[in-house]
Amino acid sequence: MEKHVLPKIGDKIPVEKFFVSKMNMRVDEPFGESKEDQALIKHFRGRAEIVQPFKARPEGDGYGAVVGRRRFLALKEAGRLKELTVGQHVLIAEMSDKEAMDASLKENLEEFHKTPDPISRAKAISAYLSRLPTGLRGLARSWGISHSTLSEYLKILDLNPAMQETVRKGQVSFRDGLATARLKLEDEVQTKLAKTAETQGVDTFKRELARHMAGKGKRGIPAGIYIVVRSIFDKRSRDDLRYYKTLEKLAKEKEIGVADYAKQVIVDHIKSVV
Repeated sequence: MEKHVLPKIGDKIPVEKFFVSKMNMRVDEPFGESKEDQALIKHFRGRAEIVQPFKARPEGDGYGAVVGRRRFLALKEAGRLKELTVGQHVLIAEMSDKEAMDASLKENLEEFHKTPDPISRAKAISAYLSRLPTGLRGLARSWGISHSTLSEYLKILDLNPAMQETVRKGQVSFRDGLATARLKLEDEVQTKLAKTAETQGVDTFKRELARHMAGKGKRGIPAGIYIVVRSIFDKRSRDDLRYYKTLEKLAKEKEIGVADYAKQVIVDHIKSVV
């Protein structure tokens, strides 16, 4: 690894000398589109100071932000500072590619279930694994995550681009996307499912997905999509039979199925006690 003369604490460096490091797991993600990004830009534009400096390393003729990408981009976008002060706005250190990527991934590890989105997460892990000699199991051990969980994270990349985009946007949940990926549907079918999610909503998408799963020979409720709660009414019990007949009658009045009506009653009750 090439050695550089590192700036000292208190040195001021032109803001244009900084950019997002090529080893940052979110280097290709857009910035400034979300409400959170805009709020952070407004925060710095209002002369607020950065609480935690972002971390960068020498790259080429400048410095790549390895940890704290959003903080750096918000500072830059705010346009208030022409120079960044080492120790106050940024910490600069030598890091190998592996060390830089590891630092970036660890920063985002705790947020993997909410941000970045499942697609960016999977692509980042895939890129990391291409440089990691210990492979998926080694990464799972070092992070304290099960091998099967990491495999599921990566499985989402089996979706075609249209379905990946619906998962990235949150129109389709990670679990529903994973269930779709496991079906190994043709590209045309996945694109149609993606359009269904975008134009008709998640409930219609789930019904279509369940239909495709049934067509693949799956029996019963598709795994990974629904949680099943069973209630058994004993026909030999006069009370049980009366309760069930009443449930049927009430469901019919609502013009919905017995199971849907029972779910509605349970949910309404839970809402009333929590």
